[in-house]
Amino acid sequence: MEASGYGIEGRNRASAAEPGTLTSRNALYTETKQLIQGYLDEFTGLVKPRWNESIALSTMKRVVAGILEHYRYEYNDLVKQALEHWTRNGDIGFVSEIAVNMFNDGTTHWGRIASLIAFGAALSLRFNEIGREDCVGLVGEEISLYLLTAQTDWLVGNNSWNGFVEFYRVADQQTTWTNILLWAAGCAGIAAALTLFIK
Repeated sequence: MEASGYGIEGRNRASAAEPGTLTSRNALYTETKQLIQGYLDEFTGLVKPRWNESIALSTMKRVVAGILEHYRYEYNDLVKQALEHWTRNGDIGFVSEIAVNMFNDGTTHWGRIASLIAFGAALSLRFNEIGREDCVGLVGEEISLYLLTAQTDWLVGNNSWNGFVEFYRVADQQTTWTNILLWAAGCAGIAAALTLFIK
């Protein structure tokens, strides 16, 4: 089914599998890559929105929009620094390096993951604006690569992207203040990573 491009089939397979099994991990791999790349492609306007998008995609769109709205100027500054580094070095690998530094204190939560994706979205949008649409896919690959290597166990243990959907459903019902604190921590983590990595 065509909608699997946004992770619907992957989500169903993950739900049917026991957490931590090879099947669930394979489903996580497929869903993560499709979800993140599908989101970035749509956010930058490279593809048109689909009416039958997955719940994970619609949640990601809503959550990241909130992050970028609250921290627009901070993310603009982060993207500016990142592009200056990319212009000097021509290597998109700095995205995964930033992710590594962002999580190097051993703390993982959905707020940080959402903040990382928001950074990828803001960076991808800027790449698209300067005529480097080819870099949008590379940004998605770098973020997916990091999540599927360094954060696989955490994602599996937290019910993968179903857990992401549920977390933000519950958080929205309770308070937006928790979300703002999580986003602020994630944004600060990216800024710290840029300071350490980009010279």
